[in-house]
Amino acid sequence: MTVIDRRGLVVGGGALGLGLVLPGGLSARQARPLTPPQIEGPFYPYDLPPIYDTDLVKVRAGDAAALGQVTHVTGTLWRPDSTPVGDALVEIWQCDANGRYRHPDDQEASRTPDPRFQGYARTTTGPDGAFHFRTIKPVSYTVTAASPPLVRAPHIHVAVSTHGARRLTSQLYVAGEPLNDADMALAMVTDPVLRAGLVRPYGDGSAFEAGALAAHYDLVILT
Repeated sequence: MTVIDRRGLVVGGGALGLGLVLPGGLSARQARPLTPPQIEGPFYPYDLPPIYDTDLVKVRAGDAAALGQVTHVTGTLWRPDSTPVGDALVEIWQCDANGRYRHPDDQEASRTPDPRFQGYARTTTGPDGAFHFRTIKPVSYTVTAASPPLVRAPHIHVAVSTHGARRLTSQLYVAGEPLNDADMALAMVTDPVLRAGLVRPYGDGSAFEAGALAAHYDLVILT
């Protein structure tokens, strides 16, 4: 049994949110579609790292940067009626450039962990629903303990909470990655509009810093 089906794959399809009536009589068919949920995965931190902020590339100020291509991930959190969601907790976590998670259960001996990569970050959205992380471009990895071995497309895990309750757990992908079509989790999102919300292009991020990439995700939740 693979890691994914052991955790119970829950992914939204084209029917997500249909039939919902929003304040003011706006139907979900007229509104922003809800971001499809995906599995949390096995590597959400048991305990938060001793140091965490919005920069995953350096654990402490003055440290050498982690391996990988620096990427600025920005986003906006929305309700289906297109109003922004402020004061929401947004968390992300991902593997390092070698494909290892900063987690005791990741025991892939063939991959050496990068101690300079923070692995987890969190922030609170502003009144405009905006959030911003500095991380690395995600990479693919293989779970050799699965049978057959499970190859994952590059992705970043994301979770959103409001008023102390988890509203969304999902994964964010890179447009144009050759492994996207074969990824077990992403393949469950068949609606092209919903899929486009999870799979975004990574482009020039020099507006943030020289040599960086940038990607933007719009996330839509019910609060």
